[in-house]
Amino acid sequence: MSFPSLSPVLVIGGCGGLGHHLVQLLVEDSTSSDIAVLDINTKNNRIDGVKYLEGSLSSRHEVLQAIQEVKPRLYTKVNVHGTTLLLECIKTVGVTKALIYTSSSSVIHNNMTDLVNATEDIPLCFEPEQTEYYTHTKAAAEQTILSENKQNQLLTTIIRAAMLFGEGDATSTPQLVGNARAGRGKFQIGNGTNLFDFTYIGNTAYAHVLAAMALLRESAASEPAPEDSKVNGEAFVITNHDPWPFWDYTKAIGAAAGHPVKKKDIVVVPASAYSYFVIILEWAAWVFSFGLKESVANRRMVKHLTMTRIFDISKTKKRLGYRSQVSMQEGI
Repeated sequence: MSFPSLSPVLVIGGCGGLGHHLVQLLVEDSTSSDIAVLDINTKNNRIDGVKYLEGSLSSRHEVLQAIQEVKPRLYTKVNVHGTTLLLECIKTVGVTKALIYTSSSSVIHNNMTDLVNATEDIPLCFEPEQTEYYTHTKAAAEQTILSENKQNQLLTTIIRAAMLFGEGDATSTPQLVGNARAGRGKFQIGNGTNLFDFTYIGNTAYAHVLAAMALLRESAASEPAPEDSKVNGEAFVITNHDPWPFWDYTKAIGAAAGHPVKKKDIVVVPASAYSYFVIILEWAAWVFSFGLKESVANRRMVKHLTMTRIFDISKTKKRLGYRSQVSMQEGI
């Protein structure tokens, strides 16, 4: 696919799973030739023709040096740390027109209740209601990023990724493959009917490019974009727009990795029974660590495995023109 030139582009965290996919997509588009990556470790996922700069977002000197060297028109940020410092450096150099922040679809969710056709209109969820500290920090970063929209001619937007899977994913995909390889893929918690929205990692990278094009168009326009169609100052959830039963997905990942499970071999554990079991594990972990450690298996995990979690991405489709480029089955 080909896009209007977005160069120069600076991708923070471009050696990670999602960042690498985004850089690859930009490289494949011949019009975007000036691409740079800033990451704390640039040894992994390198692509020919891309400039790699090692640095930490906790270092003002390293961030400022990278922005001064690249002078990016577009800036994409796919990690959580250093948001305030980054914005200060962008202001100092004063050349960046667009900033895209990669957040999480969980920022509107306490990670304990069901979500059905959730939209971006739902307020951000913070501690103590928010049960995951990482997600709390993502929500705080969103507020900071959007508060800078239209300041010093900078336009900002948020891309909220939902349950990523695919090549380069270092979280859920390898864990599911490991479970299947160890023979744990046959276990299912609950009745298995709970629907879940997933996103192939390359589709999320594609959404970043669509957002970048929209921001640069709006930046160059003589008139502000209408409120009901603008991209700047907004958040967008990205999914494959094809919810699957959660446990069908886990079994499909295992089967694709060479460890299929026959229907007759599936062991269904009632969610209530498993909850009692993990309560015992939580108590044991608390007692034997003198309150310092939490059990890996806990009630939040049980709820996550049995909840319904689907999103309405009408806004994303309308304003970004997004459609998933890779289907669930193809991505798996």
